[in-house]
Amino acid sequence: MKEVGGIFVYRDGKVVPVAPGGKRRGRKFTLVSYKTLSIRSFDYPFGSISAIREALKLQYTSVMPGKELEIFPVILKKENRRFSGAALVLPSEERSAVEEGMGNGGKNTPWPLPFALAAELKGNGAAVCVLDGGISSALFVDGEPVVYRWQPVFRKTAEQERDWLLAYGARYGDILFDSIILDVADEGDRLAKGVKDTLEAFPLLGSYSLSRKVLDTAIVMEHLVKGLSAFAWWSIAAGAIFLASGFMRGMTLKTELERVKERSVEIYREAFGPGNVRDPLSQARGMLAQANRAPDSPGIEDGLRLVATAWPVKQDDDGRISLETLRFGGEGMDLIGTANEVNLVQNLQKALRTETNGNVKLGDIQQVPGGGLRYSLEVRWTAR
Repeated sequence: MKEVGGIFVYRDGKVVPVAPGGKRRGRKFTLVSYKTLSIRSFDYPFGSISAIREALKLQYTSVMPGKELEIFPVILKKENRRFSGAALVLPSEERSAVEEGMGNGGKNTPWPLPFALAAELKGNGAAVCVLDGGISSALFVDGEPVVYRWQPVFRKTAEQERDWLLAYGARYGDILFDSIILDVADEGDRLAKGVKDTLEAFPLLGSYSLSRKVLDTAIVMEHLVKGLSAFAWWSIAAGAIFLASGFMRGMTLKTELERVKERSVEIYREAFGPGNVRDPLSQARGMLAQANRAPDSPGIEDGLRLVATAWPVKQDDDGRISLETLRFGGEGMDLIGTANEVNLVQNLQKALRTETNGNVKLGDIQQVPGGGLRYSLEVRWTAR
């Protein structure tokens, strides 16, 4: 681990030391209580930073259309050719405003404020930091950040935010979570020590930096390594040698594929009658599923009636839930949407379970930038 230099906190548009003293040399850290930051976990069969950023961006286009986002991924695990980790997601507007306030004072790493307490929590727990009328908080699991939020103090107390994080952590099983509530104005020395201890205990957390310059440098280096790879040049040479034979083989395969496609359409029409056929295999599966569906199995009108009956009657600004996508099939239906709080999703799950004899399973829940959660619910008419 590189030597840690000065440790600062960003407040009121300025960078100030968290405690007197501090080394002049070494990597500097500025702790920031970001208001619109969120954390997104990922697990992909590729490890390119550029590719991971683009894949994650696609997941946010439907939730935040037209908003420019900065995505800072860090790979934390590599296993069986899969790359998993967590990305910090931040709207460009806040990222650029913070960097402008920090200036160009040397190698200064902007870091989410609660990250400084990961070591004190021993990698598992809720960190709640109070600073300038706001509460920034994070939940850590095995030293990895899984949730980050910011709330104004008039909306929630620090104790309420801690309880919310611990309730969210219940989804990770039997892990024993600790918790810390820290007032930055009163405990600067503890915060400064926390940064050094965290970097020593969980060095991968030091890979996070909400600096656009650091991210651009990593992407450029990645492209340079790929471009200078000797293997890539040999692959091009080998490709040129086999280009002619590959072209001829490709033409033969194309003819065979067209023949198979035509025969598939003929077989479909023989079995199910005339009509427009775009994907014979998928359409045949749908026809068979419809034919095999029990007469008393719910139809789409029953599914819509079920959602309408289970939906909360009253909503307010602090407790809103919305439905964005409803997928209906012979086995059940899937609901995808957004909510302010986890308990709203859990209440909807209970209501759906009350209204039907089927199984209602809570799927993925992910935080979205600016606050709120994205959820999915699976309703199945019969047990799988």
